[in-house]
Amino acid sequence: MLNGMNVPYLIFVPKNDAVKKALVPMRSGDMRTVEHEFSLNRDRTGIHSSTTYALLRQIYAKRLEMCLDWCFATNQQEIDLDGIVQTYRGRWNIETVFRVQDEATIKSKSKDVRIRFFLFAYEQMLQLIWSVFYKEEVTFKGFLIEVSDTCSERLNRAEERASKHTS
Repeated sequence: MLNGMNVPYLIFVPKNDAVKKALVPMRSGDMRTVEHEFSLNRDRTGIHSSTTYALLRQIYAKRLEMCLDWCFATNQQEIDLDGIVQTYRGRWNIETVFRVQDEATIKSKSKDVRIRFFLFAYEQMLQLIWSVFYKEEVTFKGFLIEVSDTCSERLNRAEERASKHTS
């Protein structure tokens, strides 16, 4: 679909059998591109397309302090094999932001755009508070759990006080 829309992409490819087979003849430090044709059957529609695999054999990952095999799929004509891992890491940071944001998604079936907008704004506010004040101390999911627990405790105490006043 991305090829048909002329949208440039760079996607990490897990090391399936085809990728492993392509990496076998390469030596440590080797980098190359190969065309990969594929077929996909979805919703009774057959899609035939191709992509370019960028294969990197035993490239040192400084952060992990070890050598790794990498495979990326792309439709870009100019491929900087020396900088492709760094380019992908920049993309991965964007994906991580979306994944973190999804952890705060409040499920609503409301079709009222005002309610949906309010919930979206609330999610963004939670993410901003975490990012500014708590990012170094706790994961976003941990932060959400702590906020939820704190809210539940306060609600329980308020309900206890209210029941004492009515008794």
